[in-house]
Amino acid sequence: MISNSQNRIVSYLRIFWKNDQPYGQIFDQETDRVTSVDLITHSLTYQVISPIKRICVNYDSKSENRTLDSCEKLVIKGRKCGACNRRDNIYAAQFHNVHTREPEITSAEILKRMERPNILYIAGFFDGSIKVGTSASVRVQTRLLEQGAIYANLVAETPDGISVRILEDLITEKLGIGQAISTRKKIDGLLNPLKLDALREIVNAASIEVERCISSAKSEESTKIDCNWENEHAYEGCWANIKKYPNSLSAGSHDVKVASVIGKVAALDHSSGMTLVADLDEILGLAVELGEFGGDQLSVQEKLF
Repeated sequence: MISNSQNRIVSYLRIFWKNDQPYGQIFDQETDRVTSVDLITHSLTYQVISPIKRICVNYDSKSENRTLDSCEKLVIKGRKCGACNRRDNIYAAQFHNVHTREPEITSAEILKRMERPNILYIAGFFDGSIKVGTSASVRVQTRLLEQGAIYANLVAETPDGISVRILEDLITEKLGIGQAISTRKKIDGLLNPLKLDALREIVNAASIEVERCISSAKSEESTKIDCNWENEHAYEGCWANIKKYPNSLSAGSHDVKVASVIGKVAALDHSSGMTLVADLDEILGLAVELGEFGGDQLSVQEKLF
């Protein structure tokens, strides 16, 4: 759809959590400014402009005091500009493998981040999937919200980020518990969720095995903790009997309002009265025109069971 109107052209750059609530970071093409909006009740009434234009999702971003002044803003391929993509790939490779690398070849910035206490956790999702993960202790709740976890056990705390990553790899190697869950599985779970008691049992049983594994490894770098966490957003009524949004948010016209968010997956209120689930990640970086659009026709599939 070619835009010839005076409507605002914006790009949603990222979803983030603050004070347990979801926010969106939005770039305004006319003002060249980035602002933040509370996503709950936020209207997603827009059409994707043609030809497709993308803004780097790092544009004007500040993470852990890292300023991205060299961002090229416009994207040729993918979600990030060439400069940000190269820099972030190098950073990610060092960050995720810091416990297997020599300190001499790791940036001082990453080594500084590793000095903070960290927590090892087991997180569960509504399809019954579980994962092992780590987070700096001070932001573990935010990390679980970012990942869209439903229930989690905080199993152990370490004095630094390197020790916790060694434990994480140990759990994956010995118990076969993975370190990531796909968005598809998360959405499948939200469409056909396990009862929360059943999910608790799965996570609790896995946590017991994890504790035994850590104990048998005789790790002196960790302290056992016994704390659980539940995602309060999962209890909101809009998730009951929800159906999948049939159209991609990255094409066409849309007229919905955000009712709730779990991770980057949203429950969207549609003018038809239906509440539908969609992955907000689909829209990130795209240039879209805001306006009074009726949205493309929907053909919603009923649940199979």
